[in-house]
Amino acid sequence: MTMTAEATPRVAPEAARSLNLRALLEEMIEKGASDLHVTAGERPKLRIDGHITDSGADHVLTPKDCLQLTYSILTENQKKRFETEDELDFSF
Repeated sequence: MTMTAEATPRVAPEAARSLNLRALLEEMIEKGASDLHVTAGERPKLRIDGHITDSGADHVLTPKDCLQLTYSILTENQKKRFETEDELDFSF
């Protein structure tokens, strides 16, 4: 999973509520994806057979969306590294 911190325009709160990590992970399994890319300002993306494609999520992620999706599974050291380096590549 790759996460990048960037400023982006806000999206409607109802769109953020409809997105969850479990749904994205289930989509990865269904489509045979090896990676989930979470970047503020973009829709979540999947790596399938070496190609990066949009997930089925219908909205652009805000920085807050990215943090909520990923912080729930990061260790404290990973959180600190992301906050220091503004990006993080990790396995789950």
